[in-house]
Formats: sequence, structure tokens, C-alpha cells
Amino acid sequence: MTDGHLQCRQTEEDLRRLDRTHAVLSRCNRSLARALDERALLNAFCANLVEVGGYGFAWVGYAGERHGAPLRLEGHAGRGDAAFAAAVLAGANGDDRRSACRVACEAGAPVILRDLSIPCALAPWAAAALDQSYRSMIALPLRADQTAPFGNFSIFADTRDAFDVPEVALLAELADDLAFGIQTVRTRDAQAQAVRRLRNDAEREARGHLAATLHDGVGQTMQALNLGLKQARALAEHGETVPVALLDRLIDEAGEALRELRAVSCELRPLFLERLSLLDAIRHQCNETAQRTGINIQVSATDCAFTLDDQVKEQCFLAFREALSNAVRHAAASRIDVLLRVRTNDRLILAISDNGRGFDTHPTGAGPAGLGLCMIQERAVGVHGRSCVRSSPSKGTIVRICVPLTKEPILCL
Repeated sequence: MTDGHLQCRQTEEDLRRLDRTHAVLSRCNRSLARALDERALLNAFCANLVEVGGYGFAWVGYAGERHGAPLRLEGHAGRGDAAFAAAVLAGANGDDRRSACRVACEAGAPVILRDLSIPCALAPWAAAALDQSYRSMIALPLRADQTAPFGNFSIFADTRDAFDVPEVALLAELADDLAFGIQTVRTRDAQAQAVRRLRNDAEREARGHLAATLHDGVGQTMQALNLGLKQARALAEHGETVPVALLDRLIDEAGEALRELRAVSCELRPLFLERLSLLDAIRHQCNETAQRTGINIQVSATDCAFTLDDQVKEQCFLAFREALSNAVRHAAASRIDVLLRVRTNDRLILAISDNGRGFDTHPTGAGPAGLGLCMIQERAVGVHGRSCVRSSPSKGTIVRICVPLTKEPILCL
């Protein structure tokens, strides 16, 4: 075979390898979008490199917080599986700790070993790799933003000199995507934990409010009613006429207890939702709020019919009520506009905007968003929807709640 034919075959092989790497990038991007937790994300990336990219083995290790701390195995896939991963990890955490993966972590740059059959201090696990027919490897640092690397992403190939310049560039991009995905999952988990804490606080507050209402309101009224009934019974037992004024007072107290119970029930779940459409329920709530607060509240809606599952309807209304309550309590607004519309017959969009004081939606602190906004988002997500807030100081606030009319979840607004 001539040199030209050999060069052509090599070029074709390089192109095939790059195509596989591009396919890995595409598959890993889907894994990023679908990842539910950090460990699943790491294993998905490693599996994609082996199953789609054709590499022999891939693993992810995290570095400790202090310099020189042992690496921790977090995810892997490929031939040899856990046994080979353990051998590589043992080599990385050996006495000299100068393996390729550790150097990549410390230097913040890729380390490539092009021929594992050649003795190298950076490959203390070379014998185990050769036993699995691995002939070359690359260790890529995992870095969040401009901080020091927090781990490494190592890949083993079955051929010598498997990582050329274009492929290294693509794999480095993949490592950056993985680092970004890890940070995103961690941020999302931290936010979810914060929301759960806020929700638990809200539930405790609601239970406390309910207990106080029942004790101080309904309880006191019922106690007075009980005393009045005992007084009426004592009069009747002695053959005396029960005064009409006493009966009127007892009727008033019973009515007051009933109103207080209805108010508590309505706060937990508005009864009018069962007989009103979502739009009519929103109008009812806005009219009641406008009369109580004096704020000019306008409701407008597109003229189109739609149906909502009862649960979706309830959660959408409760999210709307929370947004309206936030505007009334915190915005110091003189006008609130509520817009309801259906987009392309697949989603319902509800926007609540005010001309109030607004706020910074990108605070510098690390704390979670306010409880009200978190509860709005949680209610929307609970029925496969989304919510977003747009605001800036002195320019009012817009809260958009989007819920699906179909069974498909909404991925973005």
C-alpha cells in the first residue's frame, strides 16, 4: 500500500474519530438537560464516551479541599469497570501522587500519555491499563469558572496516540460542559433544599396561624356560645322565659364562628374554585382585593376557550394569588394588571404586573429568593409549568406563570 493510501486511510480514521467525539458532545448535552442528580450526570458522561465515542474507559475523580488530599472516585464506565477504576485511583493516591489525573487537577491543563507501553512516572497504573488493552489516555481538569480545578475527567483509548489536537480541543470543551453541569446540579440542589426549608417554615407558620385562628377566634366565639347556651338552658330548667336578646346574641355568635371557619377554609382552598372557571376566579379575587385595598386592579384575557385539570387549575390560581398578594403587600403599587392568554393552544400564560417600587432580581447575597416567589415557582413546577420574575428598582415587577394545557412539561418560558 502506498504512502498516499496510508495517509488517506489515516485521514479517514481521524475524521471518524472526530465524528464520534461530536456525537459524544451531542449526547452529553442531552444528559446535561436531563440530569436529575450529580452522580447520574457523571455516570452518563462516562457511559457516553464509552458507548458513543468508542473509548475504552472513562472516570471522574474529585480532589479534596486541601492540597494533596486523596482523589475520590465519583463516576466511571468501560472495560474493567470498578476493579480498573480502583487500580487507577490507588495509583493516583500513591505515595508520590504524581499520576496524570492529579497533575491535571493541580496544573489546570490536560495531560496526555500517548503510549502507555513506554514507562512513565505519570502512569503508576500502566500495567493495569495494558492488561485491559488500553494504550493511551488523557486527563482533563474540571474547573468551575476561573477557580482552581476541583477534579479530573480521564479517558482511556485502545490505540496509541489516540488524542490529536482537534480531538483534545473537543474533549476539553466536553470537560468544561461537565464542570458547568456539576455546578448547575449543585446550585439547583441547594436551591431545592432552600425552597424545602422555606416551604417547611411556611407550613409551620400556616399551622401556627390556623391554630391561633381556631383558638383565639373560633375557639373564643364557641366558648362564649357555649356559656350562652348553658345560661339559656338554666333559664329553661327553672321555667323562665329565655330572653330574645340572649337568643339573638347566640345566633350572632354562631354566625361569627361560621364566618371565621369559612375564612380559614377559603384561605386553605378557595371554595369558589369548584364552581368558577379560572378566569372568573381570578376576577373574583381581583375585585375583592381592589375593594379591600383601594388599588386599581385590571384583568384582561384573550377570547379563547380552554380547559384545565382541577389540580392544575388550583395550583395556577394559588400561584396567582401569591403573586397578587406580594404586589399588594410589598410593591406599594397604585395599579396592578393581570393578563391571561393561551399561546398556540398548548400553554396558558398568566402575567401579574405592577407599577410599584420593584426590586433587584439578582441580589449579591447567596440566600434564596423570597418565600412567596419560591412558592409560586414550586406550585408552577408541581404541575409541569414554569414561572419567572422580571423587576428592577423603581420600575415595577412582572410575574409570569406558565402552565401546560397538555401533558407535556414546559421546559422554558
